[in-house]
Amino acid sequence: MSIKRKKQHRWARRWQHIQAHPVKSVLKYVCLILIIIGLVVGGHVGRQYWQELQKDVSAGYLISREISVKNFYPKQPTVIEDRNHHVMKKLTHSQSTYVSHAKLNPRLTKGVVAIEDRRFYEHHGVDLTGVLRGVKSLLLHRQVQGGSTLTQQLVKNVILKDQTQSLDRKVKEMVIAQQLGKKFTKKQILEFYLNDVYLGHGCYGIGSAAQYYFSKNQADLNWGEAALLVGIPNNQVLYDPIVHPKAAQNRRNTVLYSWYQQKMISKKTFNHYADAKISLKIHNFQYDNNISQDYALNYAVHSTVQQLMMAHGFEMKYLFKNDQDKNNYKNHYSQMYDKYYGQLLNGGYIVQTTIDQQLQQQLLQIVQQQYAPYQSRDQDGKLEPQVSSTIVDNRTGNVLAIIGGRTTENDQLNRATDAYRQPGSTAKPLIAYAPAFERGYLPQSKVVDGPVGSVSNWYSGYRGPVTLRNALADSINTVAFKLALEDKQQSFYQDLGKMQFQGLYPEDKNAILAVGGFTKGVTTTEMASAYSSFARQGNFIAPSNVQKIYDTEKSQVLYQNPHTPVNVYAANASYLMLNTMQSVVNNGLGKKAALSNYPYVAGKTGTTDRNMDSYFVGMTPYFTIANWTGYDHQTPLSDAQEQLSIQTFKAEGEHLVDYLKEPKKDFKMPKTVKREGDNLYVRQNVPQKSIAQVIEDNYLAFNSAEINANKNRLDDLDYRLIYHLTKKQEQSREHKVQQTLDKYQAMPFDKLSQHEKKLSALQKIRYKNENVKRMSAKSQFNQQIMQLQRDLNVTQAQLEAQKENQRVAKFEKQKNKIQQQRSAQRKQMVDKLMPQYQRQLSRVKSAYQNDDADKETQKQKLTDLINQIRSYGGKVADPVIVVK
Repeated sequence: MSIKRKKQHRWARRWQHIQAHPVKSVLKYVCLILIIIGLVVGGHVGRQYWQELQKDVSAGYLISREISVKNFYPKQPTVIEDRNHHVMKKLTHSQSTYVSHAKLNPRLTKGVVAIEDRRFYEHHGVDLTGVLRGVKSLLLHRQVQGGSTLTQQLVKNVILKDQTQSLDRKVKEMVIAQQLGKKFTKKQILEFYLNDVYLGHGCYGIGSAAQYYFSKNQADLNWGEAALLVGIPNNQVLYDPIVHPKAAQNRRNTVLYSWYQQKMISKKTFNHYADAKISLKIHNFQYDNNISQDYALNYAVHSTVQQLMMAHGFEMKYLFKNDQDKNNYKNHYSQMYDKYYGQLLNGGYIVQTTIDQQLQQQLLQIVQQQYAPYQSRDQDGKLEPQVSSTIVDNRTGNVLAIIGGRTTENDQLNRATDAYRQPGSTAKPLIAYAPAFERGYLPQSKVVDGPVGSVSNWYSGYRGPVTLRNALADSINTVAFKLALEDKQQSFYQDLGKMQFQGLYPEDKNAILAVGGFTKGVTTTEMASAYSSFARQGNFIAPSNVQKIYDTEKSQVLYQNPHTPVNVYAANASYLMLNTMQSVVNNGLGKKAALSNYPYVAGKTGTTDRNMDSYFVGMTPYFTIANWTGYDHQTPLSDAQEQLSIQTFKAEGEHLVDYLKEPKKDFKMPKTVKREGDNLYVRQNVPQKSIAQVIEDNYLAFNSAEINANKNRLDDLDYRLIYHLTKKQEQSREHKVQQTLDKYQAMPFDKLSQHEKKLSALQKIRYKNENVKRMSAKSQFNQQIMQLQRDLNVTQAQLEAQKENQRVAKFEKQKNKIQQQRSAQRKQMVDKLMPQYQRQLSRVKSAYQNDDADKETQKQKLTDLINQIRSYGGKVADPVIVVK
């Protein structure tokens, strides 16, 4: 038998053994590597990292179990769909074109193996020869690098996504690489690598890189073009053919020469392509991630990012102890928002929205028509005054349409979600009136319009006693403020938190909110969703136009809008509020909001000091609209401009009534509310029963009492009637159970080691209770046993948690110590290398200035030093050498 065939048989036997004993073999394989490294760097290091190594091996094995083919398919762009599943937008910031192995250019499949992993078809994911090269690198350069197979590179870049040069990562990488070698064929692994390798400028995989650099299909690449791409992964920055064409050309020629040495190409082919200059034909991929041109799309993306945050454990907060607490939350929120917005752009999601594009466009046109007479622009070129409008479906909480400004041209601000302005008197129903109705006030209840604090009315003087209905219709400030002052618990502040007002500060726990005095302000989206709660008997549903988020990589639904109702106001109070707001439209300051095609409208007007803001929130039983008008730079509105919010509501509302084809029904009145003339009352007394009902109820109660009494007597005598036991015999059995219970409770349980003993004792009590034949006593004992079992489980969990906390604390302490030691060692190496770097930098500058023959050699030495310093965490900028 030849030597070559013997080697093949030896490797086949090893492979069969690994397949038969996967965990053991992986551990043995890695242990062999550890022994080699340990012999080189010393036994002390090996002992120090032994425990960490075991953890890394286990982690690698667990990770490998979850890996499937899908992990290597590049993520498709995130797709945003409207309610009819029409694609509204694709979001991505990378380019990938997946190519199957059968269609891959042979020059690439053979070429990358020849350059990156010559023993690719011989090893099983990890190459021991390569590991020895890595040990050599560790010895000579003190760098944990080298020896990576194509499979290991695939694991590092796609599975671990970890570029750190650490032993921990390397061990995990090797473990997973071996497992991939068992899961997939060599063709599959090569296909994954060539499709996932990053080749710069947002190109993932050979397919997209060929299109970007050469504007051609990868199958059509010649030897020179293939060599250029195969050379890039070694250092995507240094060998970037656009930024560093000379270095890229040198690298290409190195690849070509290696192919020539391995007889993949002839000398003629090598000379032909090595002499040629790099010829690129760049095809710039356009990534259009601009979502500011569509307010509904902008809001959908915003809502999606928030849902991704919450799906990964972020907790939304709305109420805060103090300003510092608020600011800390804002900073954390901002960081998480940026992170998950980036994740959304990374691709891999399908977002199904409830957006009706036709309705969105129609309502946008209606708003623009209302504001068309005002065409002046501010210093930034934006139209003024501005508008925001949010329309909410009262049944589902879905945002039917959202308008964040007059135009998106040169204006990316979505004011419906991001512009916080004062709501004026539209805050009164939420802050003053609805809580008052919950406390027992009625629309006809009277409150004195008189001096209170520094609050004044929009008219001079005071009117004395007025009903709440008239006070709201005429927007009397003093009455609203007095009602809010009566709320000693300031329940309105908690209510705003339940309704997810995001601009709240601790200072807002103040009755001044009743007249719109928020610290920061509100948005029309918050106001529309809050008002819509009144149409749902006081139940708030978080506003959104996102129906579902699907993760294509994991093939699972990440989020499905549950439309969860959160009770904020009582049903009675909600109806009283709606009915009172109908008076605002029918007889009060909101008359101009009445819809010509729908008779049942409720709403509230609102303006702020010096007419800086104009608000109107109006609703039918089916939808709620919140409108704001104002200048971005706080300029007073004219009388005509102040009416725009209410006029726009009328135009939008009349269109929605026709578009949605809603039946003409009034707001539903609860059965607990009764009407007498123009007044409303809440039923406090239980309705009087008829004589027949009283007789029937009494008979049923008497009959039920007799049945229960007989059952109780039977439970106390069943040991005699059924089991023929004497009272003394039964008492003896019950006494034994009680004795065992007392003994059990006296047993200590402050260590986990005592759990089995306690559990065994509890089981004995159950056995003894089986002998008890008096059902009432047996039932009582069973309840005690069940409670003891629950207490036992809780104590066990507490002790386990305590033990785990101690273990984690110990581990963290050891980890911190090791990290500090590593940091100190790395700093020492950086300090040692920096003088060498400065000297070599001077040599390189001198060599280039004098055009020395060895300038490229000197430059390479400098590059090696820079890489060493950076590998130890040192920061060295890329040197710029100016040659005069």
